[in-house]
Amino acid sequence: MAVQPSASPATAAVISNSGDARRNGWYPDQTSLTPALVSSGTFGQLFSTPIVGQVYAQPLVVNDLVFVATEANWIYGIDAVNGAVRWSRNVGTPWNPQDVACGDLMPEVGITGTPAIDDQTGTAYFVAKTYTVGPGTAVRWRMHAVDVTTGIERAGFPVTIQGVADNNPAQPFTPVTQHQRPGLLLMDGVVYAAFGGHCDAPPFRGWVVGVSTAGQIRAMFSTRAGDAAASGNGIWHSGSGLVSDRAGSIVFATGNAFGNGSPSTPIPGSTPPPDLGQTVARVTVQPDGTLRATDFFTPFDALTLDAADVDLGAGGPVSLPPAYFGTPAHPNLILEIGKQGYLYVIDADNMGGSQQGPGGGDLLVNRLGPFGGVWGRPGVWPGDGGYVYIPYNQGSMGVYQYVLDGTGNPTFVQRGLSSDMLGYGSSAPVATSSGAASGSALVWLIWTPNGGGAGAQLRAYDPVPVNGTLVQRFAAPIGQATKFTPPGVGNNRVYVGTADGRLLGFGAPVNPPVTIPAIAFPTIAVGQSNTQTATITASASVTIQSIGRTGSAFAVGAPSRSLP
Repeated sequence: MAVQPSASPATAAVISNSGDARRNGWYPDQTSLTPALVSSGTFGQLFSTPIVGQVYAQPLVVNDLVFVATEANWIYGIDAVNGAVRWSRNVGTPWNPQDVACGDLMPEVGITGTPAIDDQTGTAYFVAKTYTVGPGTAVRWRMHAVDVTTGIERAGFPVTIQGVADNNPAQPFTPVTQHQRPGLLLMDGVVYAAFGGHCDAPPFRGWVVGVSTAGQIRAMFSTRAGDAAASGNGIWHSGSGLVSDRAGSIVFATGNAFGNGSPSTPIPGSTPPPDLGQTVARVTVQPDGTLRATDFFTPFDALTLDAADVDLGAGGPVSLPPAYFGTPAHPNLILEIGKQGYLYVIDADNMGGSQQGPGGGDLLVNRLGPFGGVWGRPGVWPGDGGYVYIPYNQGSMGVYQYVLDGTGNPTFVQRGLSSDMLGYGSSAPVATSSGAASGSALVWLIWTPNGGGAGAQLRAYDPVPVNGTLVQRFAAPIGQATKFTPPGVGNNRVYVGTADGRLLGFGAPVNPPVTIPAIAFPTIAVGQSNTQTATITASASVTIQSIGRTGSAFAVGAPSRSLP
């Protein structure tokens, strides 16, 4: 029986981070992007388009256009086939992170979180950090909505994000010290943006802010509502987006709580506390549009994680497609893995609370590891029995197959590793395929050798290991990579935004820099020569360094045009 791919229910017409609102990185509609094509030699870099600013937001593909946003607060509509810039626009002076002595993302912060695009209306939503006039003036975060075909702002936008927490009116939003890194979520006419901090500079909290598509602030939820003056519990996910696995519901993970901001006593998941540090939490939209926490999971050793700066929320949660994963007892599953390296398999319908398991431990479907720490999220390929790919920080990429354990609970068994090490900053994986058809899939990531991003490559692997090792199908240099950002995917092509201000497009057929039609030589006696004209057509500025031959039976004489 054929099983159809399952989209996130509330966001089927939305183009956003990691494929859809489940954030598992699966792109099942890339029917022509096959392993055979990618390794054939006709697949490669199509273009390299200069842009202004670093690209931390994942490039998004809308029909024949790539929407790109940068830290310099430039947005672009770029032709998805040839890389031509159709339009560009600057939305304000980017913020200088040295204002709070933070060197994490330098030299400027503008648009970091991946936008969300309403494919039905052709509207791209994104959040930008700007000065009101220039350096030294007030700082603000604004939600923008633009026509994706022109870059022109929609009526009612931009909207300045400001106000106090709905769940603690004594706690204000502080734009200077907040950073918007996770991908945006567009759900039921509201765009949700999550916030953390810059290098833990106080005061900052975790926030989920909702702005309606009509331009009104609908929700201001704080993860640190128990203490209006305290900092912590930021939401950053290393860029992975807010998750929605059902209508009216959002799932996210939080980071360090600084001692007293995470659950540390037994608490059922159905009664979340006001402080949600080191936690995977579910919030639900209320009739008035505000958000209320309705379920959560906090590891039993959250205080230990907090003391060691081992934040759970360095990794973003992933909702597994229920058509391929889950059992009647646990039909809906969420995966979470952060800096500590444990893979938590969470029942999305009963997340587990705090210390609800045997002996005050965790109440989970399963916990595996510890493996290497993760900054990003796992990738998912539902075909071939179901696989999960975990990009260990400064380790290999682990490959785990979905199985049932001895008690019938869902779990994962390691089947292999990548042969190479992933340097700090390597991206979360994405999978492309034709549905769940075996033999159609590839697993992609941006590999970096170190945290500096230099020498990065776009890589593709077969999804099923051979003798315990992932087979690499493709690799291409991309120059300087940003941290954690996965490649964009669409129309059987792959797109990479770089730290040195470029959008690279990869696809087939590759447009070679020079083309030379075949030359037909007549029959020539041994020892004699013949002259023919070769017409070389260049598609870009090139220098021909030499002319050679592929066989030993003939020699190449000196050309009539001199070479450098």
